[in-house]
Amino acid sequence: MKKTILFLMFLVSATSIAQDTVYEQTFVKAHNIGAYDFYIENVFSKVHKQRIDAGLIKEWNVWKVMDSPQEDFTHMITTVYSVDKQDEINAFDWERPEGVTQRDEWIRGKDLNEIREIIGVVKYTGLARARKAGAKDVPDYMAYNVIKLKGDKWKSYETAEINGTKKIGKSDLRVGWDFGRRIDDYGTDISHTHVTIDWYDSHADFLKTFMSNSPADASKEYQEMMKLRDLKYRVFMKKHKMTN
Repeated sequence: MKKTILFLMFLVSATSIAQDTVYEQTFVKAHNIGAYDFYIENVFSKVHKQRIDAGLIKEWNVWKVMDSPQEDFTHMITTVYSVDKQDEINAFDWERPEGVTQRDEWIRGKDLNEIREIIGVVKYTGLARARKAGAKDVPDYMAYNVIKLKGDKWKSYETAEINGTKKIGKSDLRVGWDFGRRIDDYGTDISHTHVTIDWYDSHADFLKTFMSNSPADASKEYQEMMKLRDLKYRVFMKKHKMTN
């Protein structure tokens, strides 16, 4: 009985997420990656550290695309915060970081428009997550899976997705998994409705998942889930900068 209770507690902790948390993803196409990375390190991370210190956001992370030069973005920025802080975030007036003069700020702002382009901003709410024992809360590599729901069976799909990954087994090359639903106003021309993230400790582990000599047939449950959603595309990314 004790083991059963502990197992149930693990499932609850592994799949529950604070329902007031917003995960905001900003997709950026850098025309000059080196110059943009300089801005991230010397300006943007300091500005967002001000928002963290003010208690407005929880995390600010930057991810760089790997293995997918055909993608229309090179970086993905993740900002994590409570929805109750949205108005304060909008009104926040950041201070110029130390070492950046007003003239430098103007020049860098002008240059910034030339070295990068914001492709889009999307907000999600977390629905479920799982981590292998001992894994980082935010591992170093992610496979970002963009999903579109078929029809209107939201509950059926979300329940199937959550039931399919209640925990990460010891033999799994993944060290974690996250599931989120898009919550911004995306109108009638819906590009996607959900995302899942498969987390890895290395690039090699991600590649190994596709190199099995005898891949197993998809389970009946997975085949049923495929009737409910389409995997639009997958992008593999590496952690570039984490501020918390």
